[in-house]
Amino acid sequence: MTTRTPWFTSRADLLSVQVVGAAVILWQAIGLVASVARIAPNRDAPVDVMVAGAPVDLPLGPDGAPLAATVDTATLTVSDMPVATHVAALGAAVVPPLATIAVTICVLMLCRRMLAGQFFSGTITRLITAVSLLVAGGWVAWFGCSVLASNGVLALVADRSILEEITFQVSWTPVLTSMAIGALAAAFHAGERLQRDAEGLV
Repeated sequence: MTTRTPWFTSRADLLSVQVVGAAVILWQAIGLVASVARIAPNRDAPVDVMVAGAPVDLPLGPDGAPLAATVDTATLTVSDMPVATHVAALGAAVVPPLATIAVTICVLMLCRRMLAGQFFSGTITRLITAVSLLVAGGWVAWFGCSVLASNGVLALVADRSILEEITFQVSWTPVLTSMAIGALAAAFHAGERLQRDAEGLV
């Protein structure tokens, strides 16, 4: 299959994409290390808990006067978590940056090939499919770890009567995003087949 560099791209385009991608990867890696450093010792570890609709008083009024509000998540500082809760808390902290780094690498490889003029190929389709799976898989892993960590931490510090009132909210945005990217992969696969058929006729 022959490729041709598109007229609207240049080496500067490729360089800028690589610089932005490297910055994203570096930023996520720094956040990953910082999160692990805070949670791994299992001492005064900040853990996000899901408390959808929990009523709280926030000091946001004049002179710090409390105002009634509801929150969906809260960060609690806990120590001596059970092993399962500790592992889940670590998972909830590391999965998002790891997934973001993996997606960024796939996007960088995708942009590199497209800027080289290669739009419809098996590699392009596989990269787009990988992004779709990483978005969906990363969200499932993060949500599962978050629920386990939240339940474990609340079981340590919260009143049992309050625990029974807490519910979880599920955001379907990552799933829909993954489906949209999967549909894009299917479209590129169809384009790849059409291109092969067209080349066979020449």
